[in-house]
Amino acid sequence: MPAFIRKHPELALLALAFAVAGFFRFYQIASIPPGLYPDEAMNGNNAVEALSTGTFKIFYPENNGREGFFINIQALSVWLFGPEAWALRIVSAFIGTLTVLGVWLLARELFSGWTRGRPEAGDPRASEPERDLSPAAVIALASAFLIATSYWHVNFSRIGFRAIMVPLFVCLGLAFLLRALRTGSIPMTVLGGLATGLGFHTYIAFRFMPLVLAIPIVAALRLWYRGLRKQPCVPCVAALFLFVAFVAALPIGLYFLNHPADFLGRSGQVSIFSANDPLREFVKSSVITLGMLNLRGDCNPRHNFACFPELSPVVGVFFLIGFCLLLLALFRRGDPNRFPASLLVGSFLVMMLPASLTREGLPHALRSIGMIPAVFIIAGYGAWWLWERFGEPIRRAEKNPANAPHQARIRRIQKELAILAVVAMVWIAGEGFRNYFFRFPVSTRTPGAFATDLWHGGRYLASLPDDIKKIVVVNSGGDPIRGIPASAQTVMFATGTFLEQERERKNFRYVANIRDIRPGDIARTVVYPMNPLDLETREAIRKRFPGLEGVNHNDFILFEQKSAQAPENDAFGLREE
Repeated sequence: MPAFIRKHPELALLALAFAVAGFFRFYQIASIPPGLYPDEAMNGNNAVEALSTGTFKIFYPENNGREGFFINIQALSVWLFGPEAWALRIVSAFIGTLTVLGVWLLARELFSGWTRGRPEAGDPRASEPERDLSPAAVIALASAFLIATSYWHVNFSRIGFRAIMVPLFVCLGLAFLLRALRTGSIPMTVLGGLATGLGFHTYIAFRFMPLVLAIPIVAALRLWYRGLRKQPCVPCVAALFLFVAFVAALPIGLYFLNHPADFLGRSGQVSIFSANDPLREFVKSSVITLGMLNLRGDCNPRHNFACFPELSPVVGVFFLIGFCLLLLALFRRGDPNRFPASLLVGSFLVMMLPASLTREGLPHALRSIGMIPAVFIIAGYGAWWLWERFGEPIRRAEKNPANAPHQARIRRIQKELAILAVVAMVWIAGEGFRNYFFRFPVSTRTPGAFATDLWHGGRYLASLPDDIKKIVVVNSGGDPIRGIPASAQTVMFATGTFLEQERERKNFRYVANIRDIRPGDIARTVVYPMNPLDLETREAIRKRFPGLEGVNHNDFILFEQKSAQAPENDAFGLREE
C-alpha cells in the first residue's frame, strides 16, 4: 500500500476524498435526518405503487409533477430494502457520493486538457505517468474534497429529493463532452450525450444545461475552424453528442409534448414574470442568490442549518479568490485558463437562473443546486492558487544553490506549510461534520421540518392489528393528491396505505373532516388527528366518539378507547401514554 501511494498519489488522495464523501453521506442515514417529509414520502408512495403495478412512469404528475428517473431508482431500493425512510434516502446518498468523483473528473479534464502547456493527444509525453501532483490534479482533488465535506451537498445527499441528481449529470455530461471534443473518442461522445440526455429526466434546473453545453461546443468549433489546434472532427463529435442526448431525452420530451401543462409545474406560480416588475425581481433574486454563498444562506431547515452561508468561511474565501482570478483570466487575452474560466463562470451564472428567475423562498439552496459543481471547482482553484502563492517561492528557494546553508530552515517551512494545509482541511471537514451530525439533529426546527411527528404517528398505526379501524384525520393541509391533502403522504408511506386495496386490507380511512365518519364500534377504533394543535378537530372527535379519549404519545395524539384504570386526564383532556 505505501508503494502504491508513492507511485499513484493522486489516486490515493482521490480514494481518501471518496471515502470521506461516503462517510458523510451514509453515516447514521437511518436516523439523520429524522422523520420523512411529505414530498419524500410522495416519491416513496409512487415507488411502492410502481412496484405493485409494474408501471414505472417517465413523469409522475402528482405533487406539482416530478420526473420519474429518480423515483424509479428509489423503487429498486424499496424492492431491495423495504418501505423505509432510509431506503429512499440512500439513493440520494449514493448519487451524492458519486458526484464527488464527477467533480474530480470534470476539474481534471478542464484544467489538464484545456489549458496550454500540456502535450496534445497522441504526443508520447501525454502517456507518461506523473509522479508529482500536477496543478490540474491538485485543483481536482481540492474540489472533490470541498464538495465531499460541504454541508450544502451533504444535506441534499441525505434527503429523498430528485434534485440531487443534477450536479452528478452536469459533471458527467461536461466531463465526457470535453474529453470527446479534445480526443474525438466515440465512447466518450456517447457517454457524454447519454449523461446529458438523462439529465433532463432529473429536475427542472437541468433544463438550463444547453446554455452551458454551448460554451465548450462553440469554443471547440472555433478552434477547429481556425485550425488553431490539432483536433479531431469537432462537428462530427458535436453532432453525435447532440444526437445521443436527443435520443436519451426523447421519452420525457414526448411526454411534455403530450402534457404541456406538466412542463412548468409549479414554476409559473413562483416565477418573476408573474410580478409587476420582472426586471427588478430578477436583480433582487440574483443578488440574494449570490449572497447565499458567503453572507446569508437558505433559512429553510430542510435545505440548510440556521441560515448559515452555503459555504463555510474558509471555503468561502477559496471561492472568492478563485472567482476573482477566473474573472481576470476570462478578460485577459492569451491567458491559459481563459477557457476553464469561461466554462466555470458561465456554468455558475446559468445554473443560478433556476433560483434567480423565481421570487419565493429566497435564497433557495435547492433550486440553485446546479451551481454546486462550478462553485466547488472554483473554490478548489482558489485553494490551489493559495497553495502555489506560498509554496512556489519556497520551492524556488530550495533549488537555488545560494540557499544551500539554509536548506534545513526551508524544509522546516515546507513542513509547516503542509501542516497548515492539513489543519485547514481538518477544520473544513470538522465544521461540516459538527454542523450536520451534532447541531442539526438537536435543533428545535429539525423535527417539524421533516414531519417527524407524522412519521412516528404513522409507524405506531402500522403496528396496530388489521382488525382495528384506523381513522386518520388529515387536518394539516396541503394540496390534494387523489382527493387527500398532501401532508397525509408521510402517514401513508409509514403505514403502507397509499394504495386503496391496502387501506381496505389494513382497515384505514383518511378523511379531511371528522364529520364525514359515522360513529361505529369504538371498541376496535382509533382516531389519529395529524395536527394535534387543532383544538376544534380534537373537540369534534370527542363529541363524535364520546367513548374515546386522547392519549399523548410524546409527539402525536391518538384517540383510543377509554381505559377503566387510566390515570386522570390533564387540563387539555389528554392522557399520557
